[in-house]
Order: sequence, then C-alpha cells, then structure tokens
Amino acid sequence: MANSPTRQTCSEALVSSQKASGYIESNGTITHLASFPLFTHESPEQWTTYEHMLYSCLRTGDDKAAHFFLQKLALRFGKNDERVMGLRGLYQEAMAEDSSVLLQMSREYDEILVEDPTNTPVRKRQITLLRSLSREADAINALVELLVASPTDIESWAELAELYVSQGLYQQAEYCLEEILLSTPNAWNVCRTFRPLQKHIADVRARFMRDWARYCTFLPLYLRIGSFLSRNRCVAFAEA
Repeated sequence: MANSPTRQTCSEALVSSQKASGYIESNGTITHLASFPLFTHESPEQWTTYEHMLYSCLRTGDDKAAHFFLQKLALRFGKNDERVMGLRGLYQEAMAEDSSVLLQMSREYDEILVEDPTNTPVRKRQITLLRSLSREADAINALVELLVASPTDIESWAELAELYVSQGLYQQAEYCLEEILLSTPNAWNVCRTFRPLQKHIADVRARFMRDWARYCTFLPLYLRIGSFLSRNRCVAFAEA
C-alpha cells in the first residue's frame, strides 16, 4: 500500500477496497490458528495491509469486508490490543445510526481511559468523536491530556492548534505551532501557517491597544457625562 489509508483520495480508497474480495477469498475463513504465528505464514506487511483494507472498506461502505479484516486483526493481536481497540472503535462509529450511539461510545471511551490513560489509539478516537459531536472544548481537554502523556506527537499538536484557532485562542495556537517547529524545524507547511498566525496575533494586539487608547482618551468625558446624568436624576427625584 503506497499511501497511508488516512491520506488516500476517494479513488485510491475505492481501488483498494475493490481488492478486498480477493484478500478474503485467498485467506478463506477466520480460524483460531491465526493467533498462533508458528502455525501460519505471515509477515508484518500482511497485517498492515489488513489495516489499510479496513480503512478503505469503511470509506467505501463495504461494511462486511471491513468487519472481516477487523476480526482478522483482533484474532491475531487480541481484542485488548490498543491498536485493535482503536480500530474497533472506528468500525463502531462508522456503524452508528444516530448521535445517541456516538454518545454511548464516548462514555465507553471514558471508561477505557480511566483504566488506561495512556491508550493512545482510543484517546485519538475519542478526540475525533468529540469533534464530530461539536464538543470542541472537550476535544481540546482530551488533546491536552494526550500531549501530557505523549509530548512529541506532532499530529496532535497540529490538531490542537487547529482547534485553538477555531475558538479564537490564537496565542495558544501559536504555542502549539512552536512545539511542532521544535521537533520538525524544516516543516515548511507549519512555517507557512505560523507566519500568518503571528501576523494575525499582532493585528489583534494592535487593534486592542488602539481601542484601549481610545477608551482611555474618552474615559474622563464618560465619567463627567455619567456624573452629570446622575446628578440631574437625583434633582428630578427630589423635586418630584
């Protein structure tokens, strides 16, 4: 598989998913011997291909094939494997019929993370789910917790910066981009985002200082007007 499944175009995902039937026919039914490598001929590339097929089948709506590959991976690595748990969450989210099911899944993710806060695949599924439910504040908190456990996760820093920008928290977003540049100083795409963001922050600061200066200039006048109106109100009340 040449490209990462999360970066495939729609046409690439379709071509990949069309190969699923061939993989299923060549591998036959799922047997419990798959969990014992001594009894099977396998390679790391085989399981990577299964994972890519799972992504592609979900994108193209081939749910049965996606479930087949998920079962294969769960049988080989175990249902409690962190990566398998993340893939199972992805499959269940794709199968969800309404938001109530997604909310239930979010609670299940919380329970898993209480037991194991370092479960990165499940944490990332939770973040994606929270964003799909328009719960950006909760997604930001989850990303911060993820980065506390894994401070070198560049993709998570980038996602956190994106969320901060969407909430108007530009200084926090600038900090996130700085963290990315510390790890990957030659990341030209981050530099391209960083410079306009810095300019925007500078413009916001300049606008705030300009408004503050104008307020301070007219503050004595506002106070005199307020005092005058208050005094006239008291006189009118006394005469009444």
